[in-house]
Amino acid sequence: MKRLLALALLLCALPAAAARKDPVEEGFRKVDELIEKGQYQKARGDLDEILAGLKTEDQRLVRYHERTGAAWLREGKVREARSSFTAALKATQRLKVTGDWGAKAYTGMGLCLRRENNDKYALKFFKKALNFDLDEGTRMFAEDQIREIEGAPPVPAR
Repeated sequence: MKRLLALALLLCALPAAAARKDPVEEGFRKVDELIEKGQYQKARGDLDEILAGLKTEDQRLVRYHERTGAAWLREGKVREARSSFTAALKATQRLKVTGDWGAKAYTGMGLCLRRENNDKYALKFFKKALNFDLDEGTRMFAEDQIREIEGAPPVPAR
């Protein structure tokens, strides 16, 4: 009886362990590390491998395009970044994404526009990002960009 109970508990734990080892999520984690290290070309290559495992209705397509745009933007290639963020925004709308990756796509586009000295248009993207269910870091970043564009004083450290 004890063996049967132990086996049942083990079988219940397996799906949870398998979910934690999602290769797509592991791939995104690795890509984030590469971007932080400044290995943008490698990050984009890994992102393309991730893309091969995504279905057309997978909301993580937004994350794929957003991360690709982030790598281009950090490399200083605004035109390429803007193209990736445009694809992320289209996927956000098509897939009805309401989470943080949609917000990051809007902030990424806002940053591209700021780099192109188009703060007035960038402001719309930062404000749109605030309509999403976003993490606190993304929220603070978008709010800081809005304040800076509008000429408001910065908020003390939070």
